[in-house]
Amino acid sequence: MTEAKFLGVRLEEDFLRMVEDTADEEHTDKTTALKQLIELGRKEFLLKKYLELYRMGRCSIDKAAQAVGLTLPEMMKKAADEGITSSETIEEYREGLRCLNGG
Repeated sequence: MTEAKFLGVRLEEDFLRMVEDTADEEHTDKTTALKQLIELGRKEFLLKKYLELYRMGRCSIDKAAQAVGLTLPEMMKKAADEGITSSETIEEYREGLRCLNGG
């Protein structure tokens, strides 16, 4: 486990209430609750960012999945849920699979 470092932060009342509510709901302390919220928020932030990059054709679906920390099928489902379709043909997809499998 990495060494923890202190970060002082001022939170508006609404944010503090979110942390306190999460701590109560999860039966944990406020520090742990804040860490959980930050981790979930970061993942959601990356998901939105990489779905948009994929939508614009600026990254591949597998790069997006890797950056977000999802499996390829999970990322494909997220893209489909957002109405994002691929311009890749089935033959291009199969060729990509052949390359991944060594030929």
